[in-house]
Amino acid sequence: MKKYTLYIFLLTALGGCGFLDEDPRSGRTEESVITSAEVLHRQAVLSLYDHIGGSQDGYGLQGMYRGVYDLQTFASNEAVIPVRGGDWLDGGLWVDLHEHTWTVDNECFENSWRYLYQLVGLCNHSLALLDTYRSLETDGQRVTDEAEVRAVRALAYMYLLDLFGRVPVVTQEGIAIQEIRQSERSQVFDFVWDELQFACQYLPDERSNSRGEYYGRITRPVVCFMLMKMALNAEVWRDDDWTDDIRPDGKTMTLRCGDAGEKNAWEATCFYGNQILSSTAVYVLCHSMTECFRVYNEEAAENIFTIPMDPNIFRNRFKNIFRSLHYQHAAALGYGGENGSCATLETLGVFGYPSHDELDCRFPISFFSGVVHVNGQPLVLSNGDTLVYHPLEVKMNLTGSPYVSTAGARMHKYAYDPGGIFDGQLRNSDIVLFRLADAYLMMAEAQVRNGESGQMYFEAVRLREALALNLTQQPREATLENIYYERWMELMWEGWHRQDQIRFGKYETEPANRYLTVFPIPMTALQTNSNLTQNKGYE
Repeated sequence: MKKYTLYIFLLTALGGCGFLDEDPRSGRTEESVITSAEVLHRQAVLSLYDHIGGSQDGYGLQGMYRGVYDLQTFASNEAVIPVRGGDWLDGGLWVDLHEHTWTVDNECFENSWRYLYQLVGLCNHSLALLDTYRSLETDGQRVTDEAEVRAVRALAYMYLLDLFGRVPVVTQEGIAIQEIRQSERSQVFDFVWDELQFACQYLPDERSNSRGEYYGRITRPVVCFMLMKMALNAEVWRDDDWTDDIRPDGKTMTLRCGDAGEKNAWEATCFYGNQILSSTAVYVLCHSMTECFRVYNEEAAENIFTIPMDPNIFRNRFKNIFRSLHYQHAAALGYGGENGSCATLETLGVFGYPSHDELDCRFPISFFSGVVHVNGQPLVLSNGDTLVYHPLEVKMNLTGSPYVSTAGARMHKYAYDPGGIFDGQLRNSDIVLFRLADAYLMMAEAQVRNGESGQMYFEAVRLREALALNLTQQPREATLENIYYERWMELMWEGWHRQDQIRFGKYETEPANRYLTVFPIPMTALQTNSNLTQNKGYE
């Protein structure tokens, strides 16, 4: 069983829909609670990690519906939630995301904005606490705690930067609404980069995914992974006008990398990748990708940052499998199911489905397809038919189709957890946010973009599953195109594909639609603060 301190949680959770309008304090006065360095650390630092996952829709980086993860996944061509007769119409929400026909009042935009800024607000309050009660800590304790809080805040801003582009940078609590204004996207990038540079100096070189003191927390390797993401996406995230089809050049831009000095975007990506590889925390690729997603995956040597899960301790829920499986398939596993999400036809093609000879060996790891087996036996439905998933029959609207409830390859990546409760949403498999295979592929991509080979890191990821299964994989060159498709297969269901599509220039091909590479500022934010202006293209 996992051992984990159940932190005292006094910072309030969700509130209203306004921009930074929540009071993050509970009814108890902080003066009566914060009486030692240990309590201050719990209140100001550890309590923030209650907000990385979620237990209600729109909240958390992964696990729940209608928030950050859904924007990254279902607004890409990786996966889809089809209309299945009377199910999943939801006012056109999923159709609009998949077909890029959304309007500014889409629920997912508002939820993601609200959640991320609530996390920013909580971090700002934590920094104020650390300052108010600074006499309780040594100088070393205080700077380390500050670095960790600023890293959590930088994590929230990294997602805001990716999703919304031009956002306000708010670094302290109590700022009057009329003083809050947007920063240009490049300015937000520089702010996040500087915050992560600061954190990188003071955070410990410890594993975050292993049980113990740093379990589920941001440590130096986690920050290095975030810096890799920042550098790899710098051409996109430093672009103040994403509608003109002109980006900054990653090869000529300069990013300061601590004492190592200035490097271009691709060199910076590899620099921080090497920092992870040389970490005393010791990260290595697992023998098989399945080890990263097994039931008790806390000790997986590849996982860098996860959302801790334990049905006996944590409130964090994981609804992705629950959302994907056919009702009776889920029931046979002891879960609940909603018969929704599945792979797109584009994804099937990338994996080589249905060809037996060209099918990537990760396909059965990532998907349920064909005849469904439970405990080694075909699953028989209540009408006497055997349950068969038909991957190639998927389309956006399945109403009237004979495959209305069975079209699509379903999510399989996380292992079945017999100890899961609440329809399988409360489970023991930690939700994987960052892992080393992604870092390898980022390094391969950065090297190729910088005019180098990239072959070593590319092949390490591409071949490892075949080697684990004693299969032969055909050689493939580490070109940008091949790396793009490799990322698609390796990181399926992990919430990165929209970002990859944009970076590789495959999100929208028509210049008139370049504005779709960022989402609109939510209407509630615009109505709350008249200083905010809508993103270009959505006016």
